[in-house]
Amino acid sequence: MGTGMEPKVSPSATPPAVAAAVAAAVAAQNRALAALVALAEALGTPDNVSRALDEAEATLSQAREAREGLERARKDAVAPAVARGTLGDEDEQELRRVAAKAEEEAAALEHEERRARQCQHWLRAWHGVIMVLMVLCGAVLSLDSARTALGVTEDGQLLLTLTAVAVSCEVAWRGLGTSRRHLASAARHQRDMAQRLWDRAREVKDKRDSAKDAAAKNEAIVDELERLKVVMRMLETLVDAVTRDREVMSWGTQGQGFPKAARALGDIIESSATWREGHEEVTRRLEVAHRALVGHG
Repeated sequence: MGTGMEPKVSPSATPPAVAAAVAAAVAAQNRALAALVALAEALGTPDNVSRALDEAEATLSQAREAREGLERARKDAVAPAVARGTLGDEDEQELRRVAAKAEEEAAALEHEERRARQCQHWLRAWHGVIMVLMVLCGAVLSLDSARTALGVTEDGQLLLTLTAVAVSCEVAWRGLGTSRRHLASAARHQRDMAQRLWDRAREVKDKRDSAKDAAAKNEAIVDELERLKVVMRMLETLVDAVTRDREVMSWGTQGQGFPKAARALGDIIESSATWREGHEEVTRRLEVAHRALVGHG
């Protein structure tokens, strides 16, 4: 008998164990509805009641197994995924903001390092020029006529000045080298920190997305469980009512009927507003069976 019941959990996005448990639960719901209709319809036929009751009880046993299997699958597969998405106060957007700030600082440090490298280049160039001047001046000033023309003494004040400038250029060049190393190290540190923050932001997003997905799957699985439980309660109610009717009277004449079963079936039909959608044929057949049963009473 078609019941119109289909899994609400997408198999392609669900762990295999959960998908199998959901499929088993849906199949159990379909069998339970079929058994419910068969038992209701059998109440008007004395020879079919025992067999329909046995089949209903066997179907209930299978439905309980399916329910327990789905509950286990939910606990094993979905609940841990929801728990992994609990990340305290970590905020993906804040992590990204701090990462971007770290990258900005790294870029500024790298810019300063490049400026220091350019300064080093010019200092090295000036140092070379000064060394050339020192050689030339040393050669020129070794001549008395040249010293007299330039008005300098033999003690070499000009060479001393050039030497001092050359030494200053060398010291500055080495100092800039040390600064460059510190700047490069700081820039690498900022880049590394930014990368770690980007990675953490992605991890937080992935875990949050996973948790949302798991929560949606969990909700869908809970819905399947509730639908199965509703159908099981209906079948259990009718099985219990038929069993009690058979305990207090023997089936033999139309007049005796199944009063408790009739009331239970009426209650089931009245509650159909909560489960009727998609099961119109089931509802129709239950109503027909109920009218026939009440007519026998």
